[in-house]
Formats: sequence, structure tokens, C-alpha cells
Amino acid sequence: MTKPFSIAEVAADAGVSPTTVSHALSGKRAVSKATRERIQASVERLNYRPNMVAKGLRSQRTNTIALLVADITNPYYPAVARSVHDVLTKDGYFAFIVNTDGDPTSERNALREMLARSVDGVIMQPMSTTVEEMRSIVGPAMPLVVIGDKKGAQDADQVLTDDAMGIHECMRYLAGKGNTEIAFISGPPGNGPGDTRLAAFRDALAAVKLPVREDWIDRTPYTRDGGAVAGMRMLARAERPRAIMCANDLIAIGVMDAARAANLRIPDDIAIVGFDNIETADLVSPRLTTVDNPAASVGEACATALLRRITDGRDAPHQVIALPTKLIARESA
Repeated sequence: MTKPFSIAEVAADAGVSPTTVSHALSGKRAVSKATRERIQASVERLNYRPNMVAKGLRSQRTNTIALLVADITNPYYPAVARSVHDVLTKDGYFAFIVNTDGDPTSERNALREMLARSVDGVIMQPMSTTVEEMRSIVGPAMPLVVIGDKKGAQDADQVLTDDAMGIHECMRYLAGKGNTEIAFISGPPGNGPGDTRLAAFRDALAAVKLPVREDWIDRTPYTRDGGAVAGMRMLARAERPRAIMCANDLIAIGVMDAARAANLRIPDDIAIVGFDNIETADLVSPRLTTVDNPAASVGEACATALLRRITDGRDAPHQVIALPTKLIARESA
């Protein structure tokens, strides 16, 4: 196996110093166009590849971060990941993307694995792990950004969405169209955003002076199959609601499957609303009315906050960044 060329050999080939090569490759110092082109020609001729391990040992950074998400097959998370990637790469960082299934053991094992890989920071939407538990694994100095509303999270930057804003708008919209008998299908208890959105649903119904029917509240996994199962349960009740709001779009699309299986017309017989505004919401038939949870803005805010934490260090005040949500009215409600 041929030994890779070193930066000193690239410098000798280009007739410059190793420092000049480093400046040209990093882009952090001005290098004349002619010199930069000569260095690039040497890099290509020698097939030079920087030694990232050695670079990390010198700088105490690996220029990698970890992005831990609950379900990479949920279209919301790839949209977040793409935005994180776009921000990070501008600063020379890359992300390990880890799927945890929202399982507490998987979440904690993933944190330990990323710590062993010496990532420079972590972005995570914890579904089953508290910020305190996360800190006990990664230590007090690790830059940490949490996606979602984690009450009492004093030791991490947070990026969350104002879910109540969109849910209140949704209840006003449904009530205004004469839908006064409204159910809610949430995610598993104590897992992810479902509890926050269910609490907002209760408050929003009270705000439009409608009762909460406890027998019209159900829980299911955040998947299309979970939505279909919960939808069949809800629609088989002796007293059926006139509208169903769901904790995410995948659940809502599953409820649409259940409604079609029951020969119910959407929205004539049953109105259905989701949450997230994933791309699929605009592709199903009828198109899904939903609350826009701005994935791209969430990813951008997370990556920006993490880079700030890496640069400014642990002593900078922790941020809570709240992004607005809004109703996207389509054909299903």
C-alpha cells in the first residue's frame, strides 16, 4: 500500500511552505490566486488527503457533530437533517446522523457512541431521555442543542416550536366550519411532542368554548400504521367525533386510511388534521390540512446554535429559540 503524501511534500512540490498550504486548503487566510492554483495542482497530482485524525489531535476538534433523531423514515427528520447539513458544511463540519427510535436505551447508547467518536457537539430530539440524563453521559462541557420543549432544561440550548400557536389556530378553524366534536390522537405518553400538543389541544378547545371528550383522546405510535390502528378504534366508537386532530402527519395519514376503510368521506363525514406539514401531506388525496412545523428553520437554528456554542464555549448563556407554527388549510378539513 502506497504511503500517503504529507502536507510538507505538497508544499515542496508547490514550492511554498507547509503553512501556506494549510492556509490555502482551509480558506481561513488570504493566499494569492496564483499560489492557490499551484497548491491545488500539487494536491491533485499527489492525490493528497488531509489526515483528519492528526488534525483533530492538534486542534482538539474533529469537525464532526452528532444529530440524533427518533425516526429517520419520518419525512420531518430528513428535512431537519438537510438544513443542519447545509449550515454545518459552510463551517467545515459534518454530521453523524443516528436513528434512536425514541427508545431510552438506544438514545443513551447513541450518546455514548458519539462521545467515543469525539464529536464536537450534539443535536438531539430526546423522546425518552431527560437533559439531565444526557448531561450525565456527555459531560458538562459538550456543546448540546435539544430539539423540542424540555421543561427545566437549564443546561442546554433549546430549539422548539410554538405548537400551541398552530393548534389554537386549527381549533378556531375547525369550530368556524361547524366541527364542534373534535378528537385528538397523540403519541405514546411521555414520549416526544405528543404530550405538549395534547395539552395545547385541551387549552385550544377551552378557548373556543368546546368540551374535551376524554373518550375521544387516544394514543398510538408516531407512524402511519399507528394512525390506522388508532383511527379504526376512534371511528368504531358508538359516538363518533366529527373531526380528528393528530399529533403528527403520519398518524393523520393513517387515520385517513382508516376512514377510507370504513367508507367514510373526507372531509364530509370526518375531517382530519395533522401536524408537521411533511411533503407527503400535500401529496395524499385529499390533501392533508395540517400545522406547519418548520423543519428547515428548526435545523438551521439548531446548527447555528451549536456552532455558536462550540465557538463561544460553555460560559455563554444558554438560548431558548422558539419558532412559530401556523395552520395550512387544505382539503381534508
